[in-house]
Amino acid sequence: MITRCFLNISHISTQRGFSTSRPSSSIFEKVKHFLLAEERDNFDADNIRKAHQKDRIDEKEWTLIYRDVGASRTFYMTAAFLPCFIAGSTVFAIDINTNSPANRFDFVQKLVTDAEELGALVALPSIALAFVIVFLIRVQQLRLIRIYQNKNDVEQFVAIRSKYAEVFRRDDTAGFYFADDQSDGARVALHFLFGNIQIGNRKFMIMDDMFKANNYRSYMLNETSVPPRL
Repeated sequence: MITRCFLNISHISTQRGFSTSRPSSSIFEKVKHFLLAEERDNFDADNIRKAHQKDRIDEKEWTLIYRDVGASRTFYMTAAFLPCFIAGSTVFAIDINTNSPANRFDFVQKLVTDAEELGALVALPSIALAFVIVFLIRVQQLRLIRIYQNKNDVEQFVAIRSKYAEVFRRDDTAGFYFADDQSDGARVALHFLFGNIQIGNRKFMIMDDMFKANNYRSYMLNETSVPPRL
């Protein structure tokens, strides 16, 4: 949906004769490419090559079987958002405690004025913001970005999460199915809270449609004993 809105804005701008040759257009194109990259084949040769290079995993020995583009983008968005939020909060706190109301930054004065107008209701956006931050952190803890399977030992896998790699064997994995009978909203909430697979003693979350094919998922989670072709 976000991607469609982004494209519509681009289309409307072109129709109304707005110039797109300004220096900022390069930034526009980069953001557009970032949003549309996931529409390419998830396992085309170029994406596979880049994944192996980024994770420093030998393409001759390992096969990429899972690639969650959304998890990767969420990681980068969170990595950009949290430092900005911390920096803004620090500036706000210092400005409040060291300057008189008339000498504070404009945005600080506006936030203080809005908070005074809201009164006790100011807790609502604060709670919502705290929820978003906790949610983003939890997502980064749970979601796996990529999974590789060893070509020489099909029982061995490597899972990439954020900046860490988790080596595991097929016997260490198990799928969670307790949320399958729930409504869509409840199922998503349960997955984000508790994950939907377990590797060793840790819980993670995967998206079934991000596997190269369903038989790769089934074999990794011990739902079938027939190894996929690597």
